[in-house]
This record gives sequence, structure tokens and C-alpha cells, in this order.
Amino acid sequence: MARFGKWDEILKERKPPAASAFLVGAWHFVRGLAFVAKGQLAAADKELVALRGQMKHPSLDGPMFSPNTGRAILGIAPHVLAGEIAAARGAYGTAIAALERAVRLEDALVYTEPSEFMFPPRLALGAILLQAGRPDEAETVYWEDLKRNRESGWSLFGLHQALVAQKKTDQAAIVKARLDKAWARADVKLTASRFGRTPTAAKAPAASN
Repeated sequence: MARFGKWDEILKERKPPAASAFLVGAWHFVRGLAFVAKGQLAAADKELVALRGQMKHPSLDGPMFSPNTGRAILGIAPHVLAGEIAAARGAYGTAIAALERAVRLEDALVYTEPSEFMFPPRLALGAILLQAGRPDEAETVYWEDLKRNRESGWSLFGLHQALVAQKKTDQAAIVKARLDKAWARADVKLTASRFGRTPTAAKAPAASN
């Protein structure tokens, strides 16, 4: 639901049982994202505080059905949420620093399929770099994501925006053709490489997962 911007649905979800520290933390995280998207930043701040508190739970270091601990996976979330909150307030330097930290933490996870952190920090970082007027840096972020996720429609969308913003017309046309192919059977539309509060102004084609 967070990946596809189902904010109202997220806020209707009941809190998981307290015994499941990981799920409770994830619940606070996606609620925080929802409040950011809806412009309720004070509520988002409260979710971030609760999420950070949840990170102290000792059970997050216990075994999971994964080579990564719950703490390693969930530990990405506070940085993503802090970055999204900061960006919504226009504090782009703080936002970008937080999301760069989230990217490094995700890269440090043992590789699994599917990825164990469901809200890709690079896609958020690229979107916020575009919002901050730094399309050259966003371009680099999207190219790097495409190395890891070949022909990802989300990354191709952001890359196309970054190239258009830099007036790299020929490259943008090539990427647009790749994007059209990747998203030919899409059923949702994007205005940025992740759903969030402040989309960029570029026209959005339909997106797929």
C-alpha cells in the first residue's frame, strides 16, 4: 500500500500485536509516510518518534526467516521517514543526507529476492533530489538503481524526469522509449519515482511494478 500511495487505506489498518516488534515498527513507518503524503507533518513526527522507540526492542536482533536481522531491515525505515518529513518541510539538505544513509543501509543487507525493504530508498532519494533542483545528482541515483533493477519502470520514470530537467533531449528520448516498453501494461500513473506529497511537474505516464 505504501509503494502505491494507498494512504487512506494504510491509516485504516489496525496496529499489529505488540509481540511482533518488526510489524509494529513497519506499521509506524508506513503511517508516517501516509501522514507526510497527506500534509499532516505533526502526526508524521509522532510516528517517527514511535518508530525510533520501536528500534530499541531486543527481539529485532532475533532470528528471522532471512539472512538479515529484523533490526537491519527495519533500521532503514527511520532514515527514509525522517528524509520524507524533512523534504516536506523544504529542508532538502537534511532530507538528502537521511536518504543517502538509508541507501547505504539497504545496500548493506544480504541480497534476497524480493528485497526485504519494500520502499526503495533510492527511488525516494531521486525524487527528492529532483524536488530540490538537483537533477544531475538524481540522474546518477537512477542510473545506479537501474544497475540493480534492470528496466525498472520506477527508475526509468525518474531518470527520464532528470534528463528532461537537464535538457538532455536525445538521452531523454531513448529513456522514454525504454520506459514506454517497461510500462506498456501498467495500470497506475506516477508523477515521481515514488508516491509522495510533492510530485515534480513532469508529465507522468502509466506505471507498473
